[in-house]
Amino acid sequence: MGVFYLDRPENKPLAKFYLIAFLTLTLLLFAFFATAHAQATYPANLWQGLIAEDVAGGYQGMYAVACCVRNRLNAGLNTGLCGLKRKDLNAFVNRQPKKYQAIAKQIIKQVFEQNSPDVTGGGTHYEAVEKYGLPRWARGMIRTAKIGEHTFFKGR
Repeated sequence: MGVFYLDRPENKPLAKFYLIAFLTLTLLLFAFFATAHAQATYPANLWQGLIAEDVAGGYQGMYAVACCVRNRLNAGLNTGLCGLKRKDLNAFVNRQPKKYQAIAKQIIKQVFEQNSPDVTGGGTHYEAVEKYGLPRWARGMIRTAKIGEHTFFKGR
């Protein structure tokens, strides 16, 4: 077997192929790693919002709310968490057992930094339907999951 010289005319088409293949592979790897490591931005106090929204639901309830918030942000919506607007948010969070602060912070890490699975079926909205009834905004939406007291919805 002979030596392969790129500067010989008969090898130029093959050299072009290798160059194009190398550049394509490089671009694909760059795109994959840029996408895989992209993180949705979220409010710094979102962990408090999880506690305010569904501390009664424990890990499972707060995890589902975090997935819903991630779906909202990925869809270009705002977080929409009423819990973050509570005037007594800090006081409410401080009244809860301290373990829930650690749980909520861990959930934020899992959902937003480690891209853990969505348990809401793509839900972007939720309500405690059994407690408060079906809200008007949910009438045209698809029910995606029922987790704890919350029913999750997404647009059609």
